[in-house]
Amino acid sequence: MSIYTKAGDRGFTSTMNRKNIPKNSPIFSVLGTLDEVNSTLGTAKSHLNPDLSVKVEQLQKDIYALNGELAGAEKFATAEKIKAQEQEIDAIMSQTGSFTEFITPGKTAGGAALDVARTVMRRCEREAIALSQIGGISREVLSWINRTSDYIYAMARLADADNTVTEKAEIVPEIKTAISTEGIHLAVAHRNLSDIADDLCKVVIMKAREQGIKVVAAVCDNGGNLLSLKRDDDAFIASIDIAINKAFTSTSLKMSTEQVGKLSQPGASLYGLQYTNSGKIVIFGGGVTLTVNGEIVGALGVSGGSAEQDTALAEFGKKIFEGGY
Repeated sequence: MSIYTKAGDRGFTSTMNRKNIPKNSPIFSVLGTLDEVNSTLGTAKSHLNPDLSVKVEQLQKDIYALNGELAGAEKFATAEKIKAQEQEIDAIMSQTGSFTEFITPGKTAGGAALDVARTVMRRCEREAIALSQIGGISREVLSWINRTSDYIYAMARLADADNTVTEKAEIVPEIKTAISTEGIHLAVAHRNLSDIADDLCKVVIMKAREQGIKVVAAVCDNGGNLLSLKRDDDAFIASIDIAINKAFTSTSLKMSTEQVGKLSQPGASLYGLQYTNSGKIVIFGGGVTLTVNGEIVGALGVSGGSAEQDTALAEFGKKIFEGGY
């Protein structure tokens, strides 16, 4: 069975309870952002201990169920489920203790990925509120989404406090030797992007360190799904979202963000594009496509330096990846 139907090629699609509506309708913004949360939770899950992984996987299933309710299937969000969430949040926070200051994400890989999922869920809440203003969404759904972002925050703090997971935020260890491009080629040859996404991000961060730059590197697949996110110590927190969006921009538009920037200037053919896709389109350098045998398999986004520095680092990562093939 084919995964494509061509039914939505004209920009319209349907749910169980809504027929032939534009794909940029508020309902699809909410559904799409929930899917984004789910994908980010999948990234986090691979860095968590078994107990937290079980919690995250159940939450992923719950998000699928909520998507179903919004699309016209049976009701999922209820007062009972919201109460259960609150009890789970309280139980987790009783283990981690209270926090009186803002948390800087990045202490552990799992915690950092959960914090990204939390911010995406917050965006989902804003989109859901916009949807509620035209109807079609219940108060329970809004409450469940709100509590879910709190739940993800609580799990992130528990992940950071967990001493059984020793990898530190997938933030790259101290470099003890210079980078060997030849060795890196051998390491990535004949492997899928998902297999070496983590290593690719690490290599880029190592290269940035040689230049005295602290960066965040992100890799997504050709569907825009995040595969790996790495942040060096003291890299800008804002660079997390920027790196992810650079990778998303490059893979979704099949070109570098530098190219997108040139085409998005006033009077150019894609002017205004940066205001679409909920602000996720980036129009300055640092995002590049990754190809195998001429086919785009994903993209790399780098943020933390100037646009020129990010571009050079992204191109370095692209060369390392594609050189392996």
